[in-house]
Amino acid sequence: MSTPKKRRSFLLDEEDEQTTIRPVKKVTISGENLLYRTVQTNATKIEDEVRSHSELKKQYKIQLELQNKQASALLNDLHYEFMPPVMGKVYEFVSKTEEIRNNIQFSLDNDGRLSKILNREEIFENWLAFKKNELKDIEFIKSLKKDNPGQYQNILKEGEQQFSPSNSMMEQDYHRDLLYLVLFDKHLTAKDLNKIPGEEYMYTSQLFPQVKVPMEIRYDVIEENEKSITIRKVADSILDDSLLQEIETQYDTLHKPLIKYSFTTYALTFRTRYTIDKTSRIINDAELTIIEDVEHNIQSTCKYSLRKL
Repeated sequence: MSTPKKRRSFLLDEEDEQTTIRPVKKVTISGENLLYRTVQTNATKIEDEVRSHSELKKQYKIQLELQNKQASALLNDLHYEFMPPVMGKVYEFVSKTEEIRNNIQFSLDNDGRLSKILNREEIFENWLAFKKNELKDIEFIKSLKKDNPGQYQNILKEGEQQFSPSNSMMEQDYHRDLLYLVLFDKHLTAKDLNKIPGEEYMYTSQLFPQVKVPMEIRYDVIEENEKSITIRKVADSILDDSLLQEIETQYDTLHKPLIKYSFTTYALTFRTRYTIDKTSRIINDAELTIIEDVEHNIQSTCKYSLRKL
């Protein structure tokens, strides 16, 4: 049985904003104001039986200024549901840190992708305010502090590192986030949307976190009219004997003790379809699917949809 849906809203009226415990510093830029809603579902199957499932619904305010290659993102609404329900207790904490990390201003590179976070100091200030005012009231944190103080201290240390202005890996963290992976891409800057050049991409495995799978990406036009163009972004995995041996070794360590059956064959599917306004280059809607599979044994599925309101 799934746990009841939780909802957090970060939208405040002016009166509420004056009395809120933690005044979050919000970033703004001049540019086009956009509102997006996303839905992400994740499921893990073992021998075709669903063992875990989650659904995350988010709403973002996006500001885009292509001329100056800058953008900002603000998470302002979030719903979540987990099975088994115990994961929801952890996400109560994670969801609040998501507000901090998705309140950013950043520059774009020549491929339209997030290049540099421009408000690192504000992000860190928001983390410090959250740690001081709200962290102690979260049930998961209360239990952890009482039952496992060492792990509680580790969480604080990880937060300090993640949100530190000197964190050299901060941008890479966003490159793995599906919102930024989909919304900010070559369609923003390509001279010709019918001829977006391919490239190689390193995918970090969800089943085997220590493994990175090289993929060849291509962009195919599948539909076009006067106002919009629909593109399918296809990523084909490059698997050689050495990489497959690494994956099998990780399988034997992480999953075989539970599943019992030996490693079979590995497959990875990565597809994105999105419709773009040809004049503004803004995405109207998008769908992404990632399926990682050790045949007959374990499968991880992620489906992600995005639409402009």
